[in-house]
Amino acid sequence: MPDDNEPKQPQQPQAQLMFKFHENFESWYANNIQFQPTEWDLRMVFGELDFTQGIVQQHTAMTVSWLQAKLMHYFLTMQLSIYEISHGKIPVPPSVLPVEPQPPTGDLATDPLALEMYEYMKQLRTQFLESLK
Repeated sequence: MPDDNEPKQPQQPQAQLMFKFHENFESWYANNIQFQPTEWDLRMVFGELDFTQGIVQQHTAMTVSWLQAKLMHYFLTMQLSIYEISHGKIPVPPSVLPVEPQPPTGDLATDPLALEMYEYMKQLRTQFLESLK
C-alpha cells in the first residue's frame, strides 16, 4: 500500500530528446570550480590551476537554477558511486580535503539558522571523510 505522505509523481510521458552541439560548443578541462550562490540560482566558475604562474585561469561560467542543481547533485552522486563501485575509491590527497567549517561568530553565534547550517556542514564533511575509507 503506498505511503500517503510520499510526494505524488506526475504521470507525464517523457519526451524523447535529441541532443545536438550548439555551433559555439566548446569542450574545456577544469580542475577548479568556484561556487557563487544567489537566491535564484547557482553560478559555477570553472578554471584550471596553472602552477607555473601560481594562479587559476578561469575560463567558463555556467549558471543553473536551484532545481537543476538539485538534479545535478543526484546524477553526480550516482555517477561517482557507480565509478567507485567499478574502479574502487577515488583517492583524495590531504592537501585538497575540505577544511573544517568554523562556527558562526558575532551576531550569528546565537542565530538558530546559522547554527543549523554550521552543524550540517560539519556533518557533511564528516560523512565525506568517512566515505574515503
